[in-house]
Amino acid sequence: MLHADDAPVTGRITDESGAGIPGVTVLVKGTSTATQTDADGRYSIVAPAGATLVFSFVGYASQEVAVGGRTSIDAKLAVDAQGLSEVVVVGYLTQNRQNVSSAVSSLDVKEATKAPVPTVTQALQGRLPGVQVQGSGGPGAAPVVTIRGIGTLGAAGSSPLYVIDGLWTFNIRDLNTNDIESLTVLKDASSTAVYGSSGANGVILITTKKGKAGRPSVSFNGYRGFDQVYKRYNLTNASQWADRAVIAYSNAGLNPLNNGQNGLAGAVKGPGGAFNPNIDTDWQKEFFQTGTLEDYNVAFSGGNVGEKSASNFLISGEYFHQEGIVKGPDFQRFSLRLNSGLTRGRFKFQQNAQLTHLDVTLLNGGPFIDVLTIIPTIPVHDPANEGGFGTGSPILNTFATNPIGAQELLRRTQADNRLAGNASLDVSIFDFLSYRLNAAIDGHMYSNADAQKSGILRQNTRINTSSLNEFLGYDVFLLAENTLNFTKNFGDHHVNVLGGYSEQRYRQHNVQAGTQGFTSLPQYYFELDAGSTKGVIGGSTTENAKRSFFSQATYDYKNRYLISGSFRRDGSSKFAPQNRWANFGAASLGWRISEEDFFKSALPQVNNLKLRVSYGGNGNDGLAGRYGGNYLTTPIIGQNVNYVIGTGQTIVNGSTQLALSSPDLQWEERFTKNGGLDLSVLDNRLTLSADYYIAETRKALAPVQVPTYLGHFGDVLYQNAGNIENRGFELALGYHAGKKDFTYGADFTLTTIKNKITALPVKGQAFEGGEGVTRSELGTGLGEFYLIPFAGIFQSKEEVLAYKNAAGTVIQPYASAGDVRYTDVNGDGKIDNADRVYSGSAIPKLQLGLNLNAAYKGFDLSLFLQSATGNKIYNTARVALESYNGPNNYNADVTPWSPSNPSTTTPRLLQGGGATPDLIAAAASNARFNSTRWLEDGSYLRLKNVQLGYTFPQTMTSFMPSLGSVRVYVTGRNVVTFTKYTGFDPEITGTGFYSRGVDNSAYPNVRSFIGGLQVNF
Repeated sequence: MLHADDAPVTGRITDESGAGIPGVTVLVKGTSTATQTDADGRYSIVAPAGATLVFSFVGYASQEVAVGGRTSIDAKLAVDAQGLSEVVVVGYLTQNRQNVSSAVSSLDVKEATKAPVPTVTQALQGRLPGVQVQGSGGPGAAPVVTIRGIGTLGAAGSSPLYVIDGLWTFNIRDLNTNDIESLTVLKDASSTAVYGSSGANGVILITTKKGKAGRPSVSFNGYRGFDQVYKRYNLTNASQWADRAVIAYSNAGLNPLNNGQNGLAGAVKGPGGAFNPNIDTDWQKEFFQTGTLEDYNVAFSGGNVGEKSASNFLISGEYFHQEGIVKGPDFQRFSLRLNSGLTRGRFKFQQNAQLTHLDVTLLNGGPFIDVLTIIPTIPVHDPANEGGFGTGSPILNTFATNPIGAQELLRRTQADNRLAGNASLDVSIFDFLSYRLNAAIDGHMYSNADAQKSGILRQNTRINTSSLNEFLGYDVFLLAENTLNFTKNFGDHHVNVLGGYSEQRYRQHNVQAGTQGFTSLPQYYFELDAGSTKGVIGGSTTENAKRSFFSQATYDYKNRYLISGSFRRDGSSKFAPQNRWANFGAASLGWRISEEDFFKSALPQVNNLKLRVSYGGNGNDGLAGRYGGNYLTTPIIGQNVNYVIGTGQTIVNGSTQLALSSPDLQWEERFTKNGGLDLSVLDNRLTLSADYYIAETRKALAPVQVPTYLGHFGDVLYQNAGNIENRGFELALGYHAGKKDFTYGADFTLTTIKNKITALPVKGQAFEGGEGVTRSELGTGLGEFYLIPFAGIFQSKEEVLAYKNAAGTVIQPYASAGDVRYTDVNGDGKIDNADRVYSGSAIPKLQLGLNLNAAYKGFDLSLFLQSATGNKIYNTARVALESYNGPNNYNADVTPWSPSNPSTTTPRLLQGGGATPDLIAAAASNARFNSTRWLEDGSYLRLKNVQLGYTFPQTMTSFMPSLGSVRVYVTGRNVVTFTKYTGFDPEITGTGFYSRGVDNSAYPNVRSFIGGLQVNF
C-alpha cells in the first residue's frame, strides 16, 4: 500500500572504477520492499521520503543512505576483501565464510575469467593453493587437475569430483565459463567426506548464474585472437645435416657415399659437394601454423520479486572455436543454457540445464617428435609414393613418420551432444525445517569416426589401406537426492543439520562398425556401405549403480566456537557383495579467537583470526577396464568362440574365459589430517589463510599384470596394493585497497607437496612407467625417475682404460674419446639396468601464483604469474635429436664432441651399426635411453596472463538509452616463460600416474593474443 509521502527513487550503483554493478540488492530498511540493479547498475524503487536505503552485494561493503526526500540517489560500493566469498557452499550446506572450519578455497571468478580461457579449470591454475593444474595447448583440451597430490596407484578416478548446481560429473570441458557465478574447492576430508566414494580426490563446487530481479538485461561477451607455438627448435638444414651425417658414418667406420647402402649423404652432396636446394625441407615451418580462437556469448536474464512469489530466468548461448597451431586439430563448441526458478509461498523450484554440441578433430600420432627428427632432405610431398607424401628412401633413411601426412591421410572426428542439468524442489515445512528433492541427469550421445585414406607415411612400412571405423553410443548418469534440513538458533547457539538419501545410476552403450577398400576415384566417399570388404561389427553395454545415506551438521556458539561433521554410507555395484558397503566420516573444529572479548580489546585492528583442525576419511571406487571397471569382481566369459577338435578338424562352437575376477577387491580409502589458520586485518584489506595437511591413502587400488595363459586377455585386473602419503603446506595471501578512483590488489598463493609410498603388500614390489624411466616402490614417491647416472664424456682412450671398478675391471672398454661415461653404481664393472638410481621427481616441490590488478577510472590492468619449481622432466625430444646413432635430424644449437670441441656434456657423432663390435657398442651406449643425460630441471616462471581493459564512461554511451556498460580489452596468454628446460614446454602432463614427468612431446601450451568486447544492455 502506498502512502502519501511515498515516491519513486532511481539511481545507479557503481564500483570504485565507475562501472555499474548488476544484481545489487536495494532494500528499504526495516521493510520487505526491495529490488535489484539491472545490468548497468540502475535501479528504481518506491520509498518514503524519510526512509533509508540499504545497498548490498556479495564482495562489497554494504552502504546505507538516507532518502531525505530525494528522487535520485547514486552510490559507489567499495570492495570488501573478506566478503569476496562471504557465503560459501560446503557440501550440502551453506555457511558464512567466517564460520567455515574446513579447508576450503574460493575462486574470484570475475578476476580469474578476465583472461579468456576455453575451460574453467585453466582459470584455476596458480590461483588456489593445493590445486595443481597442468594444461595443454590442444584445441579444447581440458587440463589435468590434482588436489593435494596423487592419492592412488592407478585407479581410474584421480580427478576431482565436480558438482555443478547439484549435478555430479567428472566432465568439465563442456561448461561455458561465462555461465559461472561461483566456484569453491573442498580440499580436506571434513568438507569432502559427505561425498563419500567420489570425494577422495577433492570436490569442486560450481554454481551457475541466475537471473536477477528488476529490468531484464542482455549481455554480450566476445573475443577473437590467435595462437602460436611458443618455441621452435634450431635444427640443421639439409647441408648442415649432411655434414654431420658424414662425420657420424665416418666415425663408425662406414662409407656414407657408397651409393646408399649404408647411408644418406650421397643424395645430399652431389658431385663436387654441390648442394641441391630442392630437397631442403624446413619441417617446422611446413608443420606449424598460426592457430585461431574465438568465443561469442550472449545472455538474457531477468526476474521478479512480488509480495508472495518470486521468479528468475537466464538464457545464454555460446559459440567457441579453436583451430590448432598445426594442420588438422580443431575444436568447436555450441552451448545453450536455460536456468529458471520460481518461489511461491513455502515452495521453491529451480531448474538448471545446458545443452552442448561439440565438433572435434583430433591430433594423429606423435607429430611433435616426428617434426624434429625427420631429416630435411625428405620432401613433404612425393607423388611417387602412395598417398603422395615423402617418407625417406634406402639412401635417405628415417624412422620418423611424415607429420603432415599423418594429419591429412587420417581424419579422426568426434561429434558429441550432451544434456546436463538438474531440477530441484524445496519445501519449507516449518521455518526451521525444509525438504529438498534434487534430480539430475548427464546424458551424452556421441558419434566418432576414423577415416583413413590409402597411403604410406613411414619408410619400410606397409601402405595404410583405406578404411572407415565408426563408433556410436551414449552414456547417461542419473542422480536423485532427498534431503531434510533442520536449522535453528537457540539463543547464541546456531545448529544446522542435514540428512539425506541418494541413488546414482550409470549406463553406457556403444556399437562400432568398420570396413576397408575405399577408392579415391573420383574422390573418397567415406560411408560404411561404400567399402569393398565385409564390415566388422562390435559393441558393448555397461552399467553401475550406487546407493548412499549421508548426513552433515554444523554448530557454532556466538560465531566463536565452531564444529562441523559429516558421514556417508556408500554401496557400490562395482564391488562384490561382501565388500560393497563402506562408511566415511569426518569432523572439524574451529575457534575464532578474534571474537573473544580479551582479543578485541587487545588487538582491535585484527578483524578475524581463526584456528581450524579437521580429520576424516573418504573413498574411491574409480576402476577402469574393458567394461568401465564395472565387472572386475566377476569372471567374464566370451561366447561364440570356435575351436577345432579331433582328427576330423571339426569346428566346435563354445565359450572361453576372458578375464579373471578380483572378488576380494575393496574400497580405496583416504584419510586427511588438516590444521589451518585464517587471518584478516586492516579492515579486511589484508587476508591470510594457511594450512598444513597429511593425507594417507590406504588400500590403494592398482592394476596388476597377469599372463594370458591364466585366462586373462587384456582387461585390467586390480588389487588393493598399499598405502600412499601426501603432505604439504598451503598459503594464500591477499591485499586489496583503494583511494578515490584508484583501486589495486594482489593475491599470492604457495603450495608445497611431498608424495611417498608408505606400504605395499608384496616385498620388493614396484611399478614402472614411462617406458622404463620411472619407478615407484616402498619409500619413494609416485613416478620417480629411475635412471643410470650420466658422468660426463671421455676425453681420451687413456681415460677410458683408467675407468675401472675396485676389482680393476675396465667398466666401459668399448668406449673411445668422445663417448658417454656412466656411473657404475653397484661396482660390478659394467653398465646395465642394475646401475639405475632414483634421480628426482616430476612433482614440483613448490608451486606459486601471483595475481596483480589495478584500476583507475575506466582503465583496468591485471597480470598473473605462475611458477613451479623443484621438479624434473625427462626430455624424449633430446633422446631423438642428440643420440647421434640413428637417421634423425640434429639440434643445430648443440655442438657434438670433437678433438677441437672437447665437450663434457655432448658425445661425438657416431652412427649405429658400426664396422666393429666396439663401435656398435659405443653408439648404443651413447644413446642409452634410461640415463640422467636426458633429465632436465623442469622449473619455470610464466607470465600466464596480462590484460588491459577500458570501460567507456556513461557520457560516451548515453546516446543509446538501453546501452549500459561497454568494455574493450586486449589479453596476452602465456606471454613469456623463464625456464632452463629445453623442450617445447615445461608445463607437461605426461601419460598416466607413472609418466607424469615424461615429455613425450605432446601438444604444448601456446602463446595467445586476444582482443575482446563486453557490452551490457
